[in-house]
Amino acid sequence: MPYRRQLSYVIAEDPASYATPDIEPVHIWWSSRKDIVALRKKFVVQWLLASIELWILIFIISALYLGSGHNPNRYTTNLDVAIVNFDGDLAGYYFFNAFQQSPSGNLTLHWHYKYPSDYNNNLGNAQSDVENGKVWATVVLLPNTTRLIDDSLSAFINTTTLLTSPFIFTPPISVTYESGRNSFTITNYVLPAIVSAIAVANFQYGQTLREQLVENLSSSSDSSSDRSLELLNTFQLGSLLVDPLAAKYHDIHPASPYVGLLFFLSDKPRISIKKRSNLVLLL
Repeated sequence: MPYRRQLSYVIAEDPASYATPDIEPVHIWWSSRKDIVALRKKFVVQWLLASIELWILIFIISALYLGSGHNPNRYTTNLDVAIVNFDGDLAGYYFFNAFQQSPSGNLTLHWHYKYPSDYNNNLGNAQSDVENGKVWATVVLLPNTTRLIDDSLSAFINTTTLLTSPFIFTPPISVTYESGRNSFTITNYVLPAIVSAIAVANFQYGQTLREQLVENLSSSSDSSSDRSLELLNTFQLGSLLVDPLAAKYHDIHPASPYVGLLFFLSDKPRISIKKRSNLVLLL
């Protein structure tokens, strides 16, 4: 006898036939329910604790930032800067003298007076002090500065031809620093003190050169040289007489975002970028 399988059916009720409960919304701030009151208290406590922690962090960061500029007249003497005299002549004398007579306060740093023997007569070794963090900056007076300036004055005065362009020479002072170490300190304390001292050296040495020039012109007034030609050529020496110890500044580690720097360099032709001692080299 064949087996008959019986199937059962279940009739599902229409969900719409159920009554929808009428629930009033509960406001977390105004509800008087015990569970909501406990949740509200917990939320307020957590919010207060997080706010206190955040304000403590903001206070500490602000104190560190504002403290870095507090009382600079006392602490700028802790900023080490190497003053290197590779000239050893009259220009070197005014160079050293300007830093030694820098006014008290934030225009006086901890100057370290160096000579070529301290760097094995190698200019490159002076820059290594900045790279290794021994000093904040190095201010180097290049070799033979006095001789080159004296020879230039003599040649321009005694020439028999009229000069048609102003005298231009390579800046004899090289300032090396890295703003990436601390751009705030470099910008506000290190560089202003160095610029001020170099300005004093320029004024004092330029005054001496002008006196020498007047003396040379006076001594040559009785000679057969062309007086008008000497005077005309003297006007072309304005930059040398006013700014004889001009400085060139080298920032070997700029305080700028590397991503932005690479983006800026990407538009330049014939540029390849190599990683070497955290510097971007342009070839």
